Amino acid sequence: MARPFFLFLLIAGLPAWGGPDFAALRSLLKDAVARGTVAGGSVLVIHKGERVFGEGFGLADLEAKTPFGIETPAVIASISKPLIGTVAFRLAERGTLDLSAPVSNYLPEFGKLALESGEPVARAPTTIELLTHTSGLRHDDAPGGRPWFASWTAAKPLAEVVNRYASDFPMMARPGTRYAYSGIGTDVAARVLEVTSGRARNSVLAEELTAPLGMRHTFYRDAGSLERLPPMPSRYHRGADGGLLPAKERRLPPANTYCSSGGAIISTAPDLARWLLMIRNRGRHEGKAFLQPETVVAMLAGAPRGKNARSGFFIRKRDAGGKAVVVGHTGSSGTNCWIDFEHDLIGIMLTQTRGSQIKPFRIELERRVTACLAGLAPAGSPGN
Repeated sequence: MARPFFLFLLIAGLPAWGGPDFAALRSLLKDAVARGTVAGGSVLVIHKGERVFGEGFGLADLEAKTPFGIETPAVIASISKPLIGTVAFRLAERGTLDLSAPVSNYLPEFGKLALESGEPVARAPTTIELLTHTSGLRHDDAPGGRPWFASWTAAKPLAEVVNRYASDFPMMARPGTRYAYSGIGTDVAARVLEVTSGRARNSVLAEELTAPLGMRHTFYRDAGSLERLPPMPSRYHRGADGGLLPAKERRLPPANTYCSSGGAIISTAPDLARWLLMIRNRGRHEGKAFLQPETVVAMLAGAPRGKNARSGFFIRKRDAGGKAVVVGHTGSSGTNCWIDFEHDLIGIMLTQTRGSQIKPFRIELERRVTACLAGLAPAGSPGN
């Protein structure tokens, strides 16, 4: 019989049975706070299905001196993308969504797309192409490529925003021909989930993922969700002198209105652990099937172009046969999660310090997590 998840959460950071020594990891976290690399954060590590480390460090708010705890919620930014991908595969398994069909089957407004030259494209992108950034839609670094910051999306429903993508945003490439990282693509995928499920995006996330997995503190960031959460950490970036400065306050959308589908989910390290453990366990959650094993295999299979798995994870390492052995995703808010099937470990790091400014810290944290477990015999690849 599977152990209840609450027992899993109570396992201490340094088990009495002589598990891994995380002194080197704790030293890194302490030094990062002392040097001002990050304000604070949380780190959770799972090995062979058991939590072996889970701690908050530093501060959630420098001015108020609020500690950053293991349960502190954070904007996970682009880790939102494989969460949406997981929902898409769940609907596909049920038969309500064909991931390989042109999205014009569900969104007729995408039936007559054209390139910037005016030349029509033969078909709309598929949901898989949207999730793997090969859709040909406008990418993040193109003009207008980050509409979640634009005034025209404020307080609009997702459907209205996506309709405008179809009418006013020419394709930058033919579907499936080029890799270009696109949050707009994830917005369109989320709209497909709305249409095929008959529910609003926030409800689809809750009913198909967070509620079944017991992710009680995972929501899209809007006025409604913040009412249900403890105070959020402040977000920081490094100024010209190297010191941490508060980030510019971002608008808070009214409840159930548009925010970035692939960049605006709030979660906690323990909540994300539930999701990643389900994937590690071949689709099983607390002894029950959440996804079929073959669905998880399909989620982690590589896309024809780029470095993404079909569900939106980045493939960080492959074996000699091309099979994904390490998958993960980072977020611009300073977040990171990964599943290492070689060593049977899951890692989660949540900060709210600009991700592009803490890349060396993130890489070293991953290295130290693996090193702390190196003395233990690696298991197989239960998630593949």
